[in-house]
Amino acid sequence: MTLRTQALLVALAVGSIATPLSSVVSARDTHSAMSDAGPRTVVGVWQTVVTPRNCQTGAPFPSLHGVFTFNEGGTMSEYGIGPGSSPALRSPGHGVWRREPGWQDHSFTFMFYRYDGTGALLGSQKITAVLRLDESGTRIDTISTIAMLDIDGNVIGGGCATAVGTPFE
Repeated sequence: MTLRTQALLVALAVGSIATPLSSVVSARDTHSAMSDAGPRTVVGVWQTVVTPRNCQTGAPFPSLHGVFTFNEGGTMSEYGIGPGSSPALRSPGHGVWRREPGWQDHSFTFMFYRYDGTGALLGSQKITAVLRLDESGTRIDTISTIAMLDIDGNVIGGGCATAVGTPFE
């Protein structure tokens, strides 16, 4: 991870407001609460635009649309296909998330499997990120580091990305 990426991760994590979350919105109430007062929680489904970036310069590569789902209890799922890629080349992503100190800051890690054109398993990809929920509870911003792993779990490459998301309603 570059010094710039580390600085961005630290700035995002440290810049939180230490206001405690006074209540947890149940999954059943999430949709109606988001339509009304807007709960300040990541629990729910988020439409995302992920932008891979050069880790040294921050220069963007072509973005991709995806979906993040944060479940109560700390599990999550993810899916998105890059430009020119095929859904046959990767599995959906699954992982875990947690709220960090303060209601706006969160972290998550997920992984998915990678396949070649014949369907043979190549390895996996692990994404680790920090997430900030905006004041209104209607936008997320993330900064991610990516580790590409071979079939034996050895790191063979990596990258960086940012993402923005809005609630799916």
